[in-house]
Amino acid sequence: MTPRFICLLMLSLAVPGASASAGEPAPEPPPASARGWFENPTRTRGLLGSTALPLHAGEGFVGQQALFATVAEVGLSEGVSVNVATASFIYSMARAFQDVPFSLMGGIKVSRPLTARLHLAWGVQGGSFDTDLYLLDTLNAVSVYGILTYGTPDAHVSLTVRPFFAWGTHHSGSLMVLPMLGGFVRLGERWGLAGEVALSPVAGISGTFGFATAGARFMGRQWSLDLGLLAEQQWKDTDNPSVLPGLSFLFHWR
Repeated sequence: MTPRFICLLMLSLAVPGASASAGEPAPEPPPASARGWFENPTRTRGLLGSTALPLHAGEGFVGQQALFATVAEVGLSEGVSVNVATASFIYSMARAFQDVPFSLMGGIKVSRPLTARLHLAWGVQGGSFDTDLYLLDTLNAVSVYGILTYGTPDAHVSLTVRPFFAWGTHHSGSLMVLPMLGGFVRLGERWGLAGEVALSPVAGISGTFGFATAGARFMGRQWSLDLGLLAEQQWKDTDNPSVLPGLSFLFHWR
């Protein structure tokens, strides 16, 4: 797995959807579902990125996202939520629980309703990941970010701007940026479609790259399953894009 792809996954998954509405509620909050369906438990996240839609206080989820990261998220209040992500579980199984590299990222996030359908979120995250890659034995990163989401829990689009500073064991560090545009539409009570596109236009620890992901989401009141594909390519690379399958399964609670 290339250094840029590890940057992409860990920085995206460290905040898998942590958000909670801050301040007073919107004047006319949208209903959980206009069609009488149960509230979408996945409204706070895309396939890889996040949205600014709120978790409720005490609400959360835990599970495996994009096969690569084990994630957990909980709303501490109606204004603040925290989250963690690690790849150690997958690595431990792949290496028969021997010589497992360390990985842990976490963050805090705040979201504020600007109108009934428009939410703004911001936060900070950081962590470390032992990559075992040539000239990049350890990847460290610190990021601040902002997310603007328009829509309802059943249909929304989100724009994320995420500058981050990353450095490795043999790399002094570089400032990069990862803008992302994503969306979700719920087509039935238990399923919908999601997709995201992103690019990293500033060359840094991993070089410039872009990616796109799309897939189907299946859900119940306390679980969700994502099935999709992710394609990524370095901008100056003439080779074909790398295409990987994606699968996420999360348990949700209220």
